[in-house]
Amino acid sequence: MLEKFTAALEKVMMPITNYMNSNKYICAIRDAFTIMMPVIIVGSFALLFNIYICSGTGLAKYESLAWLANYSKMFSTVNFACISCMSLWLVFLMGYILGGEEGQNSLLSALISTICFLAVSDQENLAGNLGASALFLAFFVAISSNIIFTKLMKLEKIKIKLPEAVPPMITRSFNALIPTWLTITIFGLFSGILYGASGLYVNSIIYNVIQIPFNQVVGSQLGVSIIVVLSQLLWWTGIHGHMAMNVIAKPVRTAALAANIAAVAAGLVPTEFYTLAYVHLFTNLGGSGIVISLALAIMAFSKRQEYKEITRLSMIPLICGISEPMVFGLPIMLNPVFLIPFVLVPLITANLGYYAITSGFLTASYVESVAGMPMFIQQFLAFSGQWQALFLTVVVIVIGFVIYAPFVILSNKK
Repeated sequence: MLEKFTAALEKVMMPITNYMNSNKYICAIRDAFTIMMPVIIVGSFALLFNIYICSGTGLAKYESLAWLANYSKMFSTVNFACISCMSLWLVFLMGYILGGEEGQNSLLSALISTICFLAVSDQENLAGNLGASALFLAFFVAISSNIIFTKLMKLEKIKIKLPEAVPPMITRSFNALIPTWLTITIFGLFSGILYGASGLYVNSIIYNVIQIPFNQVVGSQLGVSIIVVLSQLLWWTGIHGHMAMNVIAKPVRTAALAANIAAVAAGLVPTEFYTLAYVHLFTNLGGSGIVISLALAIMAFSKRQEYKEITRLSMIPLICGISEPMVFGLPIMLNPVFLIPFVLVPLITANLGYYAITSGFLTASYVESVAGMPMFIQQFLAFSGQWQALFLTVVVIVIGFVIYAPFVILSNKK
């Protein structure tokens, strides 16, 4: 029975994950977001410092420290550069990554992608259209500009040939002159014709037709629940489920964080629940599958010495959210005893987190969570010092402990 289930799961999931891990465009999106992570963290913490230091609800509310309000730009400019321009940096990074994949000049490819992105953006409100609302436009432009430029670079007839005495750097620049001009011109013409015919810019169409519906589906309670289940099943078969699903989930979480940051900057309450802080508290606390709870259940109820030894060795990584020692060392992977709780625990806690945030008990995060930080500290900072985050961290661990415990007891009989 187990072999049939595993075979069926692999038959469905393996082709999908293999495609996602081998497709250069999907990998470019994933890698670009990974590179951008420190920048997003810096930008979100800049907003936090601005609120607690320079705003009317922070230190500046005290008469003796009112002068701090004059220096809010010190933080707001950093937040704008990091968060409100994230699509600009994303398209540059994707262009650089894809340029390297194709054996072209990576920096030139990145520059062309960035120029094409600006050429099709809303010229009337350019500064307001470089953030999360243009993420899908960044994907589209980086990929399509790279495809066009790469194909043009393969046409030897349009390259400008220079004598061998000319330095190689200058030769390469002139070789790419006409392909660069044609690529940028194509995007400029497309944007200009579209606007002339409809009065709309490309980013408005992509945002309203593709990005908003995609974010609403993936970032819904049902969408997040499906992502959690698929991620856990992938982990159980030996595939890093969180990384595999990041291609779909990460753009949605990044857009949600940016929306929350914009809401807080405008004096409103952030409402988007599906952020990385939500993941680190409600679905990946102590590692994927909330295995910190499994570790505690093993220490309390297991009679198997090898389980206890592996758990002791894994405890420090688990506190920092690293589950691999338990998943592959216990192992949880392909272990029929722990399959049900491994999927069920994060599914239950994910929905608990949804209701905790949507009910107003816990305010949605507007600070990017830092992976690898010890639990409690991580949740306290990511949810801007809310005691509810600490309370819910305990609740999640307890729920996981209660669900895992019967299966640990069952494993004693195996």
